[in-house]
Amino acid sequence: LRYNPLFIAGGTGLGKTHLVHAIAHQVLLDRPNARVIYVSAERYTNEFILALQHRRMEEFRNRYRSECDVLLVDDIQFLAGREQTQEEFFHTFNALREADRQIVVTSDKYPQQLQKMPERLVSRFTSGLVADVQVPGLETRVAIVRKKAALESILVPDSVAVLLAQCIKSNVRELEGALIRLAAKSSLMGCVIDDEFAQRELLNVGSRRPPPTS
Repeated sequence: LRYNPLFIAGGTGLGKTHLVHAIAHQVLLDRPNARVIYVSAERYTNEFILALQHRRMEEFRNRYRSECDVLLVDDIQFLAGREQTQEEFFHTFNALREADRQIVVTSDKYPQQLQKMPERLVSRFTSGLVADVQVPGLETRVAIVRKKAALESILVPDSVAVLLAQCIKSNVRELEGALIRLAAKSSLMGCVIDDEFAQRELLNVGSRRPPPTS
């Protein structure tokens, strides 16, 4: 990685966690002995609280500062308003940066949009590269449906893949979930997944009206 920190911002269900896991796997491929820690901000907070309760702060700090080569923290917005945890993370961040160790952070907001986050942490987050995970375009969403269908051995006509991609635009997780629901329903009913079936089931979900057929 060339940038430190790498701050990945994007909405829910756009694959930030998958991207972080991919980074971790690539680091370990390149450096098998690297000490990589992936942790959600919620888990980091809970570990910090437990360390305080059981007077194991030295152990906690060693884990995240001395015994870590790459730290990946998911959903950093969870630290909002948690002043003690923010303070601890601030010092961990500084210790890793000074030791030239990589930090990767994800969030559902840009650093400047994080509420109840101290300015000095926001400043640290913006000191490297802020990468924006965008909503995938139609062609990419169709490709996602096709790939998921192949992985799950689901027979889906191209027209149904396009229909799903047109109806569900902002959330990859929801898009994949809609495909799985179609597959489960078709299996229960003993019918194939065709345009008519997909149209009907998407209407039954109710949140998004499928585009009219031509």
